[in-house]
Amino acid sequence: MIFLDTNILVYAVDGKYPVKQDVARKIVSSALDSEKFVISAQVLNEFSNIAILKLGMVIGEVRDFISIFRRIRTVPLEPEWTDRALSIKDAYRIQFFYSLLLAAAEANGCDEIWTEDLNDGQFYCGIKAANPFVAH
Repeated sequence: MIFLDTNILVYAVDGKYPVKQDVARKIVSSALDSEKFVISAQVLNEFSNIAILKLGMVIGEVRDFISIFRRIRTVPLEPEWTDRALSIKDAYRIQFFYSLLLAAAEANGCDEIWTEDLNDGQFYCGIKAANPFVAH
């Protein structure tokens, strides 16, 4: 299973970086047709915030994209993940919200997280971080 970070969804709709947008759209398209991808409610919330504040979208546009992205297997945030995220943050010295994504990924049996915000190729609590925007 592969956990997708918020930046994948953002690049899929943001035309500022066309190469990244193309990669992100292919990933989202694959994720919509496959059970091997996971996002969490946190990812949808972060996307909404970025779409409004940084991309200048109106609420209706954000809702339209959320209705599409929710077709990707979406898991709710669970209270026990907060404690796990604190342990991950402490162990790896990363920002709390990334450790919360990793806790969600771990709880849902993911072996990879696709993001550009963690060290490409590094393992965090058994989950490999992979940056899909760089050649491997």
